[in-house]
Amino acid sequence: MARTFKILGWTFGVLLLLFAGAAAGGYFFLTSDYVRSQLESRAAAYSGRKTKIEKVSIDWGLTTRIHLDGVQIANSEWGKADHLFKADEADVEIRLLPLLRGNIELPVLTLRKPELHLEVNDKEQANWEPDQSPVVANTVKAVTPDNRFQMPLVGRIDIADGQLSFTDLKRKLDLNGAFSTVLGKAGAQPTAELSIKGHLENQPLAVHFVGGSAIMLRDTQVPYPVDLNIAYGGTKLLVKGTLDDPFAWKGANVKLDLSGPNLSDIYPLLGIPGPPTPPYHITGQLEREPGIWKVTHTAWHAGNSDLSGDIVIDEKQKPQHLTAKLVSDHLSFADLAPLVGATPGKRGNVSAQQKQTEQQLEANGDLFPNVPLHVERLRAMNMDVSLDAHHVVAPPYLPVTALAFRVVIQDGKATVNPLTLALAGGTLAGQMAVDAHTDVPAVSAVLSLRDLNLKYFFQNSKYFDTTQGRIDGRVNLVGHGRSLAQVMGGANGHVETAMSGGSVSDLMVSLAGLQIFDALIIYVGGDHQIPINCALGRLNFQQGNVVLDRVLLDTRKSILHVDGQVSLSSQAVNVAVKAEPKAFDLLDLNGPVQVTGKIRKPDVSIGRSFPLPHPVIGTAKDLACPALTQQLFEGTPQSASAPPATGRAIRSR
Repeated sequence: MARTFKILGWTFGVLLLLFAGAAAGGYFFLTSDYVRSQLESRAAAYSGRKTKIEKVSIDWGLTTRIHLDGVQIANSEWGKADHLFKADEADVEIRLLPLLRGNIELPVLTLRKPELHLEVNDKEQANWEPDQSPVVANTVKAVTPDNRFQMPLVGRIDIADGQLSFTDLKRKLDLNGAFSTVLGKAGAQPTAELSIKGHLENQPLAVHFVGGSAIMLRDTQVPYPVDLNIAYGGTKLLVKGTLDDPFAWKGANVKLDLSGPNLSDIYPLLGIPGPPTPPYHITGQLEREPGIWKVTHTAWHAGNSDLSGDIVIDEKQKPQHLTAKLVSDHLSFADLAPLVGATPGKRGNVSAQQKQTEQQLEANGDLFPNVPLHVERLRAMNMDVSLDAHHVVAPPYLPVTALAFRVVIQDGKATVNPLTLALAGGTLAGQMAVDAHTDVPAVSAVLSLRDLNLKYFFQNSKYFDTTQGRIDGRVNLVGHGRSLAQVMGGANGHVETAMSGGSVSDLMVSLAGLQIFDALIIYVGGDHQIPINCALGRLNFQQGNVVLDRVLLDTRKSILHVDGQVSLSSQAVNVAVKAEPKAFDLLDLNGPVQVTGKIRKPDVSIGRSFPLPHPVIGTAKDLACPALTQQLFEGTPQSASAPPATGRAIRSR
């Protein structure tokens, strides 16, 4: 936003000085050719670039009209465009008598087919910045108004068939816009208006500004009103209020209102790499200090979540630095899904694009979305953002009750540290990082699970009272890609989890359809608990292929072994669950449970070697759970848990 104001102010200043110089030259020189050469020389001295004017004509009078044909201002040496500024025609009317009192009054300014090409190179140098030339810098300081009273009095501004382009190599932006008419009302009229319509990154852009007249700028007794309305695609930005001094931004009472389908859409408009979100609405108070923008007393509503906090953008640092401290008393965990390209779900407050993504995932049977994340935008601005959510609403299968994290972005690398989630009565903590120095970023996660209670994963179900156990674990993964699907499809690392002791519902196991006899007994006599000695396992990730290593469940009557692999690139699963009974079993289905198909919708079947259940004598013994768990987390081999050559069906009692 500040950059936009600077561009508009600098451009207006160039034109104003050009027209004022033309008027002054008209007083002292009589021939048009000489006037033209003097104007070119003065404009070149001001802009620091070669300036060309094809023709100059002057209609003298108390209100003198100066007409310029073929105005061109050369670009920087490194600029790609042929010129910085160009206009087929430029007209200015200037009242001469007020000049004697040191006042500049311009009843009419007119431009025909102006072109303005703004560029930022990979060294973050801007072709419009005056500090590229000492002469330019001194001139800008001399002509910039120090207060409201020094503002020139402008009546009406007309611009026809204007073209605007903006390229930024580091941010990889290439913007083009068109504007036809800019109207201003001064004198006795109460307001000045600015209207621009065009396109930005193939999205429609409309800017409408209503402010006080030029006379009001000179009246220091009256607060200056501002009303800025910007529509960019589905994004709406409103800035409305009053300023005691708009040049110094003093005495501000200005409110900001920002809304849209996704907060990440503000990047092309404001240059701020906002995070992906569900539809949002942000309000706050806009404040300004030299080189610093602030949005205070903010209220956020994104998806089904509410947040508050302050935002500070320091433009004095290179690159700019954003600081935000946010808190939430009501956060929907699903609203964080867009951060990784996922969707908040099929219902609730979601955008049209997020609905479409969810439909595609369902149609293809995919779990991980292949939605490109614009991580290259992390290079545009350094950040320090923290969020403390005291109350989190999450689905029963992912019982998160609170979370807190701090994200620090420095030179294109984002680090989430610390990251803490209150999950299932325990904690998930650690750190994550995204290194976006290259176009294909590196993503890493180092997390630990401590004291998670198994029963909380079955909240609001009939299995809650009969399920228990404490889970510990750790995650260490690294991947590369521009979407969650790409990162997981090539991930390397490992995940370990272990549960010591506990129980699961007998009814839950029987309802799987694997134990016909038990299911009949439980329906008559009620639910029971199946004691668990331990459960543990390791997932080895290699280029997105996950191999199940030492995944087992030791129950009172059998040991369950889970073998197989999962391809995260194709999101296909091929897993077998085999049972090793510990004692005599009247009914056994004599075959492993096969899990195949897509991760999102797997097919479960029984690989029978004998078509009917039959008795079986089990010989398996209880496992040394503490030793196996220690070996698992130490990464040492574990030979005692190797599954038998001939599997048995699941009998976990």
